[in-house]
Amino acid sequence: MTRRVAVVGGGISGLTAAFRLMKSHGADALEIVLLEASGRLGGVIQTDASQGVVLEGGPDSFLRRKPEAIQLSEELGLGDELMGTNPKVRGSYIFHRGHFSDIPLGVQAGIPTRLDTLWGTELLSMGEKLRLWGDHVLPRQPIASDIALGQLLRYRLGDGYVDRIAAPMLSGIYAGDIDKLSTAVTAPQLIAYQRRGRSLIQEAQKQAAAAPPPGNGTPPSIFASLERGVGSLIAALAAAIEGRVEVRLHSPVGRVDRGIGGYHIALEGGDLVEATDVVVAVPAYQAARLLAFLEGSAREQLSQIPYADLAVIGAVYQPGAFNRSLDKTGFLVPQGEGVDMTAGTWVRSKWHYRDDVSKVPIRAFYGRAGNRTLLEQSDEAMLARFRQEMGYIMGVTDAPDYARVFRIPQGMPQYLVGHRERAAGIRAEASRWPGLALIGSYFDGVGVPDCIRQANQAVEAMVASWSKPAHAPQ
Repeated sequence: MTRRVAVVGGGISGLTAAFRLMKSHGADALEIVLLEASGRLGGVIQTDASQGVVLEGGPDSFLRRKPEAIQLSEELGLGDELMGTNPKVRGSYIFHRGHFSDIPLGVQAGIPTRLDTLWGTELLSMGEKLRLWGDHVLPRQPIASDIALGQLLRYRLGDGYVDRIAAPMLSGIYAGDIDKLSTAVTAPQLIAYQRRGRSLIQEAQKQAAAAPPPGNGTPPSIFASLERGVGSLIAALAAAIEGRVEVRLHSPVGRVDRGIGGYHIALEGGDLVEATDVVVAVPAYQAARLLAFLEGSAREQLSQIPYADLAVIGAVYQPGAFNRSLDKTGFLVPQGEGVDMTAGTWVRSKWHYRDDVSKVPIRAFYGRAGNRTLLEQSDEAMLARFRQEMGYIMGVTDAPDYARVFRIPQGMPQYLVGHRERAAGIRAEASRWPGLALIGSYFDGVGVPDCIRQANQAVEAMVASWSKPAHAPQ
């Protein structure tokens, strides 16, 4: 029997799924069609190298401890292009009260492991520094299965530390509200710390002490990227599936229905795609709209996962535009500093390029959970705001040689308290339908490796199911 699999969504999740399906079977035994609503592949991954430097409009790296992105890059022949962070540059700044302050040494996952480095910081008042000692004496925070990350950290470490150090570091990863984010999903080790001991600081210190020493030389980079940008991974995937997978751009799906022997995928343009199996690799709110046949609360759970709007501004400057050394990877901006920018990356300082980068590429980040007006602004208004804030934050008065706005509407899923149970409920309902796979960053990881892992696992399970007797959902 020839199987025909439809992959809905051409981001990193859908592309990886199509690639794995192609690799799993010969071309004669399996037909694959990838349906992408927009005119390009890659989803939130966008790389602009038009100015001779790499400007990322989405993710710019992968965690090395999650090996899926590294392995896929090597499999696609990009191993020689993998690079780590600049070994000569460590850490970031926090912009507070009009100037940069170092992030105190020893802060890991938002938890201080060295209180001595906090005494000299200008980020905290003396009262806020003394408040940290409360973590050693306060009783355990009672936790059933989950708790808001901000609630746990504020109870143990105080508001000042959370607002100015922990929140910029942790919530920036998810563009989220730290007082609503799920600890069980975003920082599960903190729940383990609280159950194992009482003090988060002492448990984090034990964890740091137990880590193997880095050995001689510079510690290995915990992040990796590609010299031509993360977009080169998308290009390599697209090239790998060319001729073996039917890729249909400008093909938004209006509805996915369950039929006898498979699925009917109705495109908004009127075409109908028949498939024995379907991989749905779109955001949660889109999956809820497409999969009308899902029963129970699965569609409601999908539709209730909120997303944050994001924007990235990439700009290229001449070196003379800066009157300070770009001696760290960039900076974070806590809320309440009078600017819209949430962070900035000094690209050529962050990455270990083999060739010298003569220009100065900068990435600036905009968007926080709950901000529904960000993307209502025109590009011109956003670029004007960017230049104004670059003047205030970095003292840059020169206009950039090049600047571009990357818009990412509803680009970041929000893992709110109870998300783990919601995700489990969605997966349980999806598993009842033969030939259906749901994948995406809204389940359990927003990083590129997380999306690749989900695609790998979904395809492995789907292919394995083909050798089992068919069954109908109960």
